[in-house]
Amino acid sequence: MSANEERTFIAIKPDGVQRGLVGEIIKRFEQKGFKLVAMKLIQASEELLTQHYIDLKDRPFFPGLVSYMSSGPVVAMEHHTWQ
Repeated sequence: MSANEERTFIAIKPDGVQRGLVGEIIKRFEQKGFKLVAMKLIQASEELLTQHYIDLKDRPFFPGLVSYMSSGPVVAMEHHTWQ
């Protein structure tokens, strides 16, 4: 990764996958200058989501967030931008 390159994690949530919006969402990020370098369709476990959202664990909405994000497949992507 070069000094002027920034990596970004983007996830398309279960409702976006279910509604067939994956292509449109990716298109919008690419139009903003993001370059897709990796993508994977996953069923995120509660353990993975708990670790990913660890900074929110004390918030009242945390259990619902983990439940929602584990309710269906998620598209996990890595994008790069150059500045």
